[in-house]
Amino acid sequence: MIRGIIYALISSITFGTLPLFSIPVKAEGMSTETLMFYRFLFAMIIYGAYLLFRKANFKLSKKNIRDIVLIGGAGYGLTGITLVSSYDYIPSGIGTTIGFQFPVMISIFMWIFYKEKLQKSIYISLALSLLGVFLLSYSPNTGLVSGYGIFLLTITNLMYSMYIIGVNKSSMKDINSSVLTFYVITVAMFICLGLSLIRGSLSPIPSIASGVDILLMAVFSTIIANLTLILAIKAIGSTITALLSPLEPVTAIIIGIIVFNETINLQIVIGVIIIILAVILIVRKGKNKTQEELIEEREVK
Repeated sequence: MIRGIIYALISSITFGTLPLFSIPVKAEGMSTETLMFYRFLFAMIIYGAYLLFRKANFKLSKKNIRDIVLIGGAGYGLTGITLVSSYDYIPSGIGTTIGFQFPVMISIFMWIFYKEKLQKSIYISLALSLLGVFLLSYSPNTGLVSGYGIFLLTITNLMYSMYIIGVNKSSMKDINSSVLTFYVITVAMFICLGLSLIRGSLSPIPSIASGVDILLMAVFSTIIANLTLILAIKAIGSTITALLSPLEPVTAIIIGIIVFNETINLQIVIGVIIIILAVILIVRKGKNKTQEELIEEREVK
């Protein structure tokens, strides 16, 4: 039990380190899509070597390949781009917190597309989420923090929610989670490479420091975060693991304050707490299969 909790804490914290490694690289002029390309490239090589060492079965059916490309890699890769792009317009801690609302949006999509019954707790969670976003994104003195930043984070939540649902409702649900993680990362890498080539933004890594940051992002924010999440789910279950996941936005906020001198006030603190409560409420009430599995599939964020 204790070991599982430790795994879950490590997973949440390492997921929250994404701004720590991505913002300095972007400050050196690298585009978001190129940064994500290098992140996924390094992660693919390291994670692939790990799976080869474990003698994993990489075999896929044609249907698996189609679903991974159309739902997995595209959704995951583009989600990473929109999330990191939002850091250009919104403080990273606030951005990560707003992008943490995917469980609420998944519940709404399941109601719209799959006619799943909405429990009272989902209405409450939705109201809390909207209130939390308002508190994080609006100031009486300066108005809206960034309309475009909020738009990017909305796209992040929409795409990631549809990706999670796609995993649960497609042939990907039958693929080993570790192997699926590898393939999704691989497809995301090629998508980010393609976007970099189309936009003409592909560039070499600008410095040794940037290379180290990208490597650390691949290791900590991608590989370790995913592996410890899998171990946590196996040890203590998806629900308890999910209840510990709010450490991700908390970590991002702490990093933003200490490393990037981002400001925080009582309104922001209240907004963060409200959004975390909304997510916890969804997780605690989500006892059906879809709600139980949504955090499991998060292992490839």
